[in-house]
Amino acid sequence: MEGEGVWGQQMEQTEPLVDEANRADTPQLKEGAEAGERKRSEVVAAARAAGLCVEEGAPGTQLLRFAHGLNSDELRLMELPHGVLGALKEGERVVIRGEQGENAVLCTEGATYELRTADTSNALLLVPSLSYSQDNSLGEDPLPTKGVTMCLSNYLELRPCRPRTEKLRQLLSECPYRGPEYEEESGEDDKDDWEERRRTKSRKVKIDRPRKYMFSELVEVVQASERELREALQKLQACLISGYWRLLEADYVEQAVQHILALLEEKDWPWTRVPLSSTSHHLQELLPRFVIKHCLDCYGTKISREDNSEADTYYELSVEKVCQFYAVLLLRQAGKFNYSEFMESWQQSVPLGMETDLGQLRRLALRDMSAMPPVIWYFPLSTLPQEPADRFNCLFSARQRWTQNDIEPYIDDLATPTQSLSALLLKYARVSTVKGVKMYNAKRTFK
Repeated sequence: MEGEGVWGQQMEQTEPLVDEANRADTPQLKEGAEAGERKRSEVVAAARAAGLCVEEGAPGTQLLRFAHGLNSDELRLMELPHGVLGALKEGERVVIRGEQGENAVLCTEGATYELRTADTSNALLLVPSLSYSQDNSLGEDPLPTKGVTMCLSNYLELRPCRPRTEKLRQLLSECPYRGPEYEEESGEDDKDDWEERRRTKSRKVKIDRPRKYMFSELVEVVQASERELREALQKLQACLISGYWRLLEADYVEQAVQHILALLEEKDWPWTRVPLSSTSHHLQELLPRFVIKHCLDCYGTKISREDNSEADTYYELSVEKVCQFYAVLLLRQAGKFNYSEFMESWQQSVPLGMETDLGQLRRLALRDMSAMPPVIWYFPLSTLPQEPADRFNCLFSARQRWTQNDIEPYIDDLATPTQSLSALLLKYARVSTVKGVKMYNAKRTFK
């Protein structure tokens, strides 16, 4: 089988030789097959009669005999791309993931591949004991006979795909963190719940409390590699709390960030150098230290830590992330917002020295400048489906026509090595030109 790496190999010229050996118009060869012996001269003569070019002497010639149950499904052949083949050679963990109702994927430690069945017009013969040596002694009379244990007409192929992490938000939303006053002191019970779900290999075990998930549990049910899963957790701004990955409730995060920013204004601390320990000390009655650190990690960058263990750790807040925070704060509950009023309120709400910019609203909000008056509303990428057809349905439901600059931020994460943005637009959208501007609208309803 052609491919970068193959589990199982297809043998050159084997099939014509076997077919010729089992034809009714070769009685001499057929009789020899029942006797279990062949001479090299007989095989060469049969091969040449079939129009095959065979070297004189046919070194390495072996006879094939079909066993019973050739069409059994005990084994499947899989074509491996370089990434998966290299992972196996390095001893990495390679697993197939998917629950009932999901299409299976294969995951290495760093990538995800879609599993598909590919048909081939050439029969694939599995001969476990076949020798590839060209030693002439292999072709001495009587020729050795090898058993064909399987004859397959398809194999599994792997195609790189995006990690399917849509389920992750759903799982973590089952038990968001709202503050220490809402937490139950049930650490041992949580561990018992996890052990029970692991024992039954199901997360649907009946549990009265909201479910919390450890990384080892998430990696078994989310169709993504371990590296991709960690990246998805970071993108969702999930927080590791007592061994469980949790989402912080949106209202709680807003309150936490506002407490931090209000403290900076009260103490006249620059947002370019926020001290972690001092901030935690002043806000200890309002927020746990790990929540403050998590917010600073999400909305800033750690800039220094002295060798002295008593020295503080400092963060520089990100202008883009803080401005986006206030944009979401203004838009999330507002519906359609007067555009001019929003831009004015937005700039007034951010810390002194930060400048708002329309580019910061990329993947967060949509504008309608043709409305009277112009409006803007919350439309985050994070809430859209991951399947391309469903994504385009949502986009064209929200807006009938899109310019390329407007639609690309909402679909660029769908691109793969085998499907570019241009190919996605060609497949799911119809293009037209309006006043010299290229516009995209729905081609049809996708399913």
